[in-house]
Amino acid sequence: MTDLLQISANEMKFLVKRSVEGLGFTPGDQLGAGARAAACYQYGLANSAVIDAALSSLQADIQGPVLVAKATQASDEWLFDAQGQSALVQAELALGSALSHGASAVRVRNTSQGMLVAPVLMAWLSKPLAQGTAQQSIALYFTSQKGDQRCLWLAANGKPLGLYQPKSAVVASNELLVRVGEEDIDGHLITDGADLLGWRERSLDQGILVDLSLVTRLKTMMTDSFVPESDESRNSGAGPG
Repeated sequence: MTDLLQISANEMKFLVKRSVEGLGFTPGDQLGAGARAAACYQYGLANSAVIDAALSSLQADIQGPVLVAKATQASDEWLFDAQGQSALVQAELALGSALSHGASAVRVRNTSQGMLVAPVLMAWLSKPLAQGTAQQSIALYFTSQKGDQRCLWLAANGKPLGLYQPKSAVVASNELLVRVGEEDIDGHLITDGADLLGWRERSLDQGILVDLSLVTRLKTMMTDSFVPESDESRNSGAGPG
């Protein structure tokens, strides 16, 4: 039986942030990774296996997804290549670039743990942006940790409408897809939006359950982010510890 620890979402955010820092990512990537890991846990979209796998795929030398193709008359999708980077970081660069140009669909290939961009989309939709896409619902397609097709449907205000299992394959196992303006999801409802919101509300009081092995790994990774105090480290801008 797996040993579990009950921690707060803020603790998860801090652990992931410092772990990503230890890998050499920018402050923006660090903050984003921590926030989306914690939020996905709160909504029941991610578990310890998802976060563990996402961490294993991180590569600090990758600067972000590469644009492969813009929408054409033959396809309304913008296509990006994440170069193997998990969706714990940088995937929002592709989505933001395409959606700001009015894209109705954005596919990111060579990525993993696509559910981790959900908090980014929720945040964008919850703000009164100028783009028309901000006033429409969004569907996020990805594969679960077990390889099953999934779709998270978000209302125009960013609140989840439900988690679905599409009737037919929409994405490959290493892809995520965002579609703007989906009026309905052709699939089986797994969890409705009220339950997803309920899980988040309960997590604020009760915390989240995390595998002990993941917490141990995160704390080990954190030690790599500490810089010993020295004249050289102070001159380079690092603080004590």
